[in-house]
Amino acid sequence: EGDGSFLMNIQELQTLKIENIPVKNIVLNNAHLGMVAQWEDRFYKSLRGHTFIGDANFAEVASAFGIKSESISDPNDVVPALKRMLKHKGPYVLDVKYPYNDKSHGHVMPMIPSNHTYLDTCLDASTSLRDYWKNKGLLKDD
Repeated sequence: EGDGSFLMNIQELQTLKIENIPVKNIVLNNAHLGMVAQWEDRFYKSLRGHTFIGDANFAEVASAFGIKSESISDPNDVVPALKRMLKHKGPYVLDVKYPYNDKSHGHVMPMIPSNHTYLDTCLDASTSLRDYWKNKGLLKDD
C-alpha cells in the first residue's frame, strides 16, 4: 500500500502484534500522498497543497510496535527482502523507499471525478469512458 494509506491505518500495527496476525505489509514509500497529487494534477493544474508527508521510516515505526520490519531503497534489494518477509512467521513491514518524481509518476486509473457519473470515469490522461464508448459506437451523442 502507499505510505499515505499506511499512515491512515497505522494503529492496526498494534492489532497485528497483539493477535500475532501474520499480515505482510509492503509500504510503497515516496513521501507523498499520491492520490491527492493525482487530483491536483488532473483538476487543479498541478497546484500542490500539502501532498508531501515527510520521509518517515516505517520500519522503525513497526519495530516500535514489536513487529519485524526492514527498510530498503535499492531495487536490487527487493527480491531478497521479499524472501525474508515471506519466510517470517509473524507480521512484517517492508518499507520500500523510492524517489517521488513530480514529472513522471504514474496515476491510478480509472478514476471517477467528483460529482460526475461513471461515464465520466477517466481511463487515462485524456480519455473518459464516455469518449471510449462513443468511439466504439456503443454510446450515442448526448
